[in-house]
Order: sequence, then C-alpha cells, then structure tokens
Amino acid sequence: MKKGAIYKISSEEYAALAQEVCAKLISPSYFSGTVEISSPTGEESLRLTASLIIYRRKPKHFDSQDEGDTIEHIVAVWWDFMCEDEDGLLEDDFDFERFEEAMREI
Repeated sequence: MKKGAIYKISSEEYAALAQEVCAKLISPSYFSGTVEISSPTGEESLRLTASLIIYRRKPKHFDSQDEGDTIEHIVAVWWDFMCEDEDGLLEDDFDFERFEEAMREI
C-alpha cells in the first residue's frame, strides 16, 4: 500500500457501486460477488467484494406503479474494499454506512 494522500470516495462513486451491486443481486435479498468501477478520472479502480444480506420492507401505502419494497438494512456477512491505481493499492476512506445509504436511495 502506498503512503500518501487518502483517496476520498465521492457520493457519486458510492452511488455507482450501489448500482453495480443492485444489477448483480443473486436474489432481492442477497448479494455475493465483486463489483468494480473506475474513478471519474479513470486513473483509479474501486472494487468492492462482499456477501450481503439485504432486509427490505413494503411501503405503507402500496402504489401499483411502485416497484414494491425498499431496502431497510444491509448486513455485511463479509466485505473488502480496495482502491488502486497503476502503482498499486491506495489508502481510502470507504465507509460501509455511506455505501448502505447509497443502496437505500436506489
């Protein structure tokens, strides 16, 4: 791991990771795998590997146009996040709670 500045993960990057996870759900309540995105500059690669249990709830007022349930909570059975560039691993400020918030907003 390189010493130096910490890579700050943006809200947009959390949202992109959440979108990738949702696209690869094994079932509505389970994810196990790896998703990877590039930073806005394309110089860094951000990779999340995880096993997640996703708890959902039905809306109080069901609307037939609504897609149904929303994410209430995510339990990470295991997760690992890596950020790297062409020179190797970078320190980062990944926060699972911010990732979970991004998942809830989808």
